[in-house]
Amino acid sequence: MPQNIDLVLPCYNPPDDFVGMVDSYFQNLKAYYPDRQLNLFIVNDGSTCNFTDIQIQQLLMIQESVHIVSYCSNQGKGYALRKAVAETTSQLIIYTDYDFPFRIESMLRLIEELDKDADIVLVSRSQDYLDVIPFERKIFSVMSKQMNRVLLGMKYFETQGGLKGFNQKGKEHFLKTTINEFLFDTEFIYRASLDKDVRIVNIQGITREDIRPNRIPIRVVKKELINFFKILMIKRSE
Repeated sequence: MPQNIDLVLPCYNPPDDFVGMVDSYFQNLKAYYPDRQLNLFIVNDGSTCNFTDIQIQQLLMIQESVHIVSYCSNQGKGYALRKAVAETTSQLIIYTDYDFPFRIESMLRLIEELDKDADIVLVSRSQDYLDVIPFERKIFSVMSKQMNRVLLGMKYFETQGGLKGFNQKGKEHFLKTTINEFLFDTEFIYRASLDKDVRIVNIQGITREDIRPNRIPIRVVKKELINFFKILMIKRSE
């Protein structure tokens, strides 16, 4: 019997038209799986604009099983996702960004791998995407991958792609993460990779041509370096 899927989307100050974007993608995805229950979890990570009662009512109209997780103060993407993932009830959980940076084909491949009993599926970004990101973000990406490979010894070192999925075994490892900012992804995959009973599958994703990521402030890069060394200490503490 096909397993149900919970799709989790974190939001912080989304654009004013984001509800239409979410609705369109979600309905498209549902059309591929008429025999499955697909549920939508939207996290309002302390937004100060474009996540008012108006947007909430619009989101609730997408379908009955839309869940809104909301709190007042911005905490970071890792915190937002843990908050929602802890409330999910389906056998399979997928998270991505509200602007859906990967094309639907990548989502379908991810679900296919989960159906083949992968515990965790991570989707790598295409070179086309990496070619168009801002210079400082490209430097951060290259540095992150090299540190994952050399210092953490990770087999899958491209951990920052904004699309991942997992089953209940993967969920257990995801909820063990502690980092609130960007490197929660790296912490998740690293923690899971230390468990030899976890099957991790990496697939090449196809990013949308019109996606243009924001710049990363220097203060965020400094904070992420501190977070990386927290990850580095995990193996010693376990």
